[in-house]
Amino acid sequence: MEPARAEEVAHRSLQIGRILLGSGSDTGQVRSAMTSFASAFDCEAHLMVSYEALLLTVVADNQFRTKIGYRIPAMNVNMALVAAVTNLVGKVEQRQIDLGKSGEELDRIEHLPPVYGRWAVIIAIGLTAGSLARLFGSDWATFWVSWVAGSLGMWLRQILGRLRFNLFLIPFAGALTGGLIGGVAVRMGLSNTPALCLVAPGMIIVPGVPLVNGVQDIIKNHVTMGLARLGLGLVITLAIAFGLIIATGLTGATIPVEATQYLLSVPEDALFSALAAVGYLLLFNVPVRVAWAGVVCGLASHTIRTLCLHLGIDIISGTLIGALAVGFLAQRFARYFAAPAVAFAFPGVVAMVPGAFAFRAVIGALKIIHEGAATNVALVNETIALAMSCVLMVGAIAIGIAVPLAVREPSG
Repeated sequence: MEPARAEEVAHRSLQIGRILLGSGSDTGQVRSAMTSFASAFDCEAHLMVSYEALLLTVVADNQFRTKIGYRIPAMNVNMALVAAVTNLVGKVEQRQIDLGKSGEELDRIEHLPPVYGRWAVIIAIGLTAGSLARLFGSDWATFWVSWVAGSLGMWLRQILGRLRFNLFLIPFAGALTGGLIGGVAVRMGLSNTPALCLVAPGMIIVPGVPLVNGVQDIIKNHVTMGLARLGLGLVITLAIAFGLIIATGLTGATIPVEATQYLLSVPEDALFSALAAVGYLLLFNVPVRVAWAGVVCGLASHTIRTLCLHLGIDIISGTLIGALAVGFLAQRFARYFAAPAVAFAFPGVVAMVPGAFAFRAVIGALKIIHEGAATNVALVNETIALAMSCVLMVGAIAIGIAVPLAVREPSG
């Protein structure tokens, strides 16, 4: 193989990895796509993935060529790009397009505009915040307040993102804005469920995809990348929690560590689970042609978990069962649409990510620090239980969707 051709294969393979890594793919998916692309052009690819860079060695005709891809974009979620790259790799494997054409197509994919307009995303994310509040048992006033607070928080996050603000300042500012609106509503007596009025706008910001991807990476033995994703998710969650805590301090409203679990009826839960999924579908830029399947996955996951709770099954097991159902559904939809299964799985499970549990655990920890040796034992026990519930639920979600998706996804 000519050196220039091997250089181009390495360059385009790194471009594939950069797009996928920045769009919500786990390390296994990135590795599979890059090696499949290189193999289609008779090159053997050896890849090392880190949070800062991709290190790729391409072997062709007993010659080695190593390249490093440094410019890794922020870890966002863009399922339209994931689907487009997955489809392209499938065409390359089937010899439908050559190296030059695939390079042109990758350049086009990398600069694709969002599928949905910014105001559609803002309104839909507000609807998701209100729906999550209802799923946790809020009254209708809290539903509307959460919708407004969630939308305004999303609007601010979009502005700060365009201005290239710090990665952790953006969710902090979004949570602070939503918390202030919720806190003012509580102080005005507009809500009978004040805790949800404060927390719901923050729940939509919880980095569910990095947390789930982190656990999946560790399960698949990509430990370094998995720990990096989990660390990122944890710090973002702390930033959100601190934003909510400052909002409570400024408004005088409070978020209790203890909370009574409230269950909707199964039909009502199904309705609001589907509505909650809509916002994530738009936020994750899921292609329009497959969006309805994402709604089905979102409806299935949370509704099955709620049904399990009605039947007396604990929330950890219910979360695992709901995630397994989504994993199998996502795999079936992936085969039907010839699209990556994660395009359906992630919007389907994010509503089950225990954001409210995490916030209450952080608040409990801060109270323990403040009270010191005089801390009530019940507060310590509740905080530990909340923290352990968070860990186990995130693990259950990751394992639940990883088991069905262990089957090789369609390439195109």
